[in-house]
Amino acid sequence: MRLFTFDIEGYVKGKKWYWYALLWALGFYLFVQLLHFNLVDTPVLPIMVAQSLDFTIHEFAHILTGFLPSLLTASAGSFSELLLGAGLVFGALRGRAYFALLICALWFMLACQGVGIYMADAVPQRLPLVSLGGALSGSETVIHDWHFVFGKLHLLGASAFIGGTVRVIGDLVGLAALSFTAWLLYKMAAAAQAEPANPAAAPAPKRQALRAPMPADPEAFNAQKPIYPIPKQGLAAEHHAPVDEETGEAADKPAPPDATKR
Repeated sequence: MRLFTFDIEGYVKGKKWYWYALLWALGFYLFVQLLHFNLVDTPVLPIMVAQSLDFTIHEFAHILTGFLPSLLTASAGSFSELLLGAGLVFGALRGRAYFALLICALWFMLACQGVGIYMADAVPQRLPLVSLGGALSGSETVIHDWHFVFGKLHLLGASAFIGGTVRVIGDLVGLAALSFTAWLLYKMAAAAQAEPANPAAAPAPKRQALRAPMPADPEAFNAQKPIYPIPKQGLAAEHHAPVDEETGEAADKPAPPDATKR
């Protein structure tokens, strides 16, 4: 079974491209904002709402994976953010919601920005940390997830590179979504221009004649074997020439009898 079935021509048909252009402009604005995103300054409202949902999922992932080894529990929060964004992108592609894909890709970009910044902060640890699990348990000790994970894996020296790579992946996904939806706008405009202004005024297709074409020689056509049987007796037979049963051609009609003879 195919996971993805693309039908771009069917998707763009009948859509008003200028309405989607407004959504694309909003997506471009959010993309620029995400390029300068950080976890300290307050972002614009749409990003702040999505970031709050990501943070909630992040903290609940720590709680739900508390029974797993500590290395998995510490990394589960950030991975849950990435999985949510990737799942939204997958769902948009699977459902052929191509313009919704732009918003889903930007959400994934936001997750990559947040996780990448958090990873790169493993050594300096300048970010203010908040732990929902610690608050619920009454613990005042807050552990930096990626300082703990990278320390266990002996990757603290590569934390800045790994975090920067995650951010670049998010940037590329957001840029790809913007480029794809810009191409969709072009396809919508081209499809709208190709459609007739008044479909009712479009000329109806010509109907082809159902009868067979007339042969070049009319006499040969008349000499063909008739479709209906020719009467051989009675008054109707007097108006038809006899037909040769072997060749199917008309035979010479016999002269009528002399009416004077009795």
